[in-house]
Amino acid sequence: MKFAHCLRLGVICSVIGVQTLLSGCSQVVKGGAHIALSFSESYIVPPILQLNDAPMACASGESLTPLILATQGMGADPAKLAVFMYVSAGLCAEDRALENELRYLRASRANMIEEAQDARINQKRWAALAARRQQEAYNRFVERFEKEFNFKLGASCPKMSEDFDKLVYLVGLASGMQAIVNDIAAQGVVGVPKDIAAIVERGMACLDNAEYWGVPMATRAAVWSLLPGASEGKPDPFMVMKDSTRVGERKGVRLAHAIYALAAQAKGDEPLLRDALKTYGASANMAVNPQYRLLDALGGMMVQTISDRYWTEKTGTRTPDDGFTKFWDDKPSAESTGVSIDDLL
Repeated sequence: MKFAHCLRLGVICSVIGVQTLLSGCSQVVKGGAHIALSFSESYIVPPILQLNDAPMACASGESLTPLILATQGMGADPAKLAVFMYVSAGLCAEDRALENELRYLRASRANMIEEAQDARINQKRWAALAARRQQEAYNRFVERFEKEFNFKLGASCPKMSEDFDKLVYLVGLASGMQAIVNDIAAQGVVGVPKDIAAIVERGMACLDNAEYWGVPMATRAAVWSLLPGASEGKPDPFMVMKDSTRVGERKGVRLAHAIYALAAQAKGDEPLLRDALKTYGASANMAVNPQYRLLDALGGMMVQTISDRYWTEKTGTRTPDDGFTKFWDDKPSAESTGVSIDDLL
């Protein structure tokens, strides 16, 4: 009896010991995951933002997102980095959607019906994937920030002191708008709630417009221009967007230029679209903010996408080298025809 009793006690003690050991290992793993995420936010993200290579950001988003999300299983919360990763991955899907849209436009011009249909189907698939990735970025942002800062997005403002948090806030809001745009392109198969637009408009008011390159006001104005009744009592949305591009140029980041071009395209206003493209083209010699070269490159990538779509629809080819400032139907200038001012007098 004594032996059996001791044996039972030994087993119980062994189980307790293993549980304690595993619990300790779990805490070590969780602590390591937290440290890794904190290290990435402080020492890896800033150098990435200094790169001038939007396609690399896209590829990084697709390849690194699973690794970042893996830390969640270790007890960490990767939501903030995941916002960047999902947005970057969404760029890849957007780019592939564009390639198929351009293929559709060229096939339509050539009356190649099957080719056009196939391209349109593939375009919608990639647009839907982009919308899903961007919606995931938005949802993770909202869940993390409302919990951490104890506020309701769109109803109040979070009290943020860290620059990284403010940047995640900006990118998270922008991802919500991108998700809506791509879901519309995919004919609503993802089901991104349209009321996100109004929430984003109110949420952007929490950020300093000058500090963030004119993006907050440009985004708000874009919502005013697109939502019925939203512009009532507001200044002219496209004037606000144009003013925001000037802020962006002074600060060295041209994301507001992309918002201006996107809103003009969505509105179907060709003169405004041309003005948006010319505004971006005229900023070619702007000094880019060295801390945020990547964000400026992303803005340029978005404007290029819009321009390529416009040029292909009208001419069958992408934007030529001077296609931001000169269009196919522009009248030749005196300089380009070799005619001097004296000949015109």
